[in-house]
Parts: sequence; structure tokens; C-alpha cells
Amino acid sequence: MTMKMIVVGIGALLMANTAVHAAAKCTSVQAQCAIEVGGRCNPVTGRWEYGINGAGGSNRGGAFDACVSRKLGRK
Repeated sequence: MTMKMIVVGIGALLMANTAVHAAAKCTSVQAQCAIEVGGRCNPVTGRWEYGINGAGGSNRGGAFDACVSRKLGRK
């Protein structure tokens, strides 16, 4: 094996691992609920938001809080 083949193989492995890891970043209950009420979640960083700063969505009527409670099985 040449050094170039080793580097290419390692690079491909790291890219595949990063893609899987990034896709898993927005799986928290809070991130799911932010998206559900019209907000957003950055799949690279996992940061979620809704409401102010152009993210859309709101907690008017307690929609975000109700979503979190529902997903966590609270009444």
C-alpha cells in the first residue's frame, strides 16, 4: 500500500463518520420540538432555536413546552 492510498482511505473513513455523526446532532427532544414549532436545528452543530433572530416559530400558547412535555411523557 502506498502512503497516498492510506491517506485516501483514512479521509474516506473520517468523512463517512462525520456524516453519520452530524445527522445525529438534531435528535434531542428540544431540537425536535424547536423544529416542530417552526424553528430550526443546525445538523452540523446541533444548536437549535425558535422565535427571535429569524428562526421562526414561537412558544405562544406554550407549544414548545407542550411538545417537550409530550415527548418526555409528562402531563
